Amino acid sequence: MVDSTIFPALRTAIKQNELGTASPYCLSYARLGESGASFGIFQGDTNVNPLARGALTDVLNAAGIDDATVAGIVAAVSKPLPTGCPLSPADRALTDGALAATFGQAIVDQMDDQLMQTVLNGIDSCIAASGSRPIEPEAQLYMALWINMTGAPTTLAKWLGGTSEAGLAPPDGATVSAADLESYLQASSYFRENPRNFAHMQASVAAGVALLPAAEAV
Repeated sequence: MVDSTIFPALRTAIKQNELGTASPYCLSYARLGESGASFGIFQGDTNVNPLARGALTDVLNAAGIDDATVAGIVAAVSKPLPTGCPLSPADRALTDGALAATFGQAIVDQMDDQLMQTVLNGIDSCIAASGSRPIEPEAQLYMALWINMTGAPTTLAKWLGGTSEAGLAPPDGATVSAADLESYLQASSYFRENPRNFAHMQASVAAGVALLPAAEAV
């Protein structure tokens, strides 16, 4: 299982990768693929993630917004949004205000806790697939960012278990290192198509590494 001492590093790396310095308590729009609106450190997506839709509904209800307006806002952001925000200026301000309120932040934080567990479960599956070969903490940070971006690490687990993927041989060192994960990710179709995004991921991992316990950051 993932060592709980690296949890702060995981959260910091994910926040940096997903948001940079932006607030998690407002809607944002990736404008890619099936993405709708997203919010929270883990950027729960209202189109593809029922948990995010439920959390947004809870926030709007907690703000005392009438049912018809809540239903309209949630429906508007629960679809692919390649052109960004579909809300009127008034509804956008209403929604972002509710997310930023104390009660809204508490609901968003609860959603993030659940999404964190999803990421941890994914890393645990990678650790199990790697067997007797330990996965270094920095490599686990890369895994966390990738899992949060793409979902369950089915292909990654196969690679760690000894299967060549995307033309890349599985790791064969005494441990699975950050360099191994960098090679794996750069072989993916996403980073082949978006090579500049990999530098951002590296910077995000570096932000997390700064919070690793000293013995693990070496």
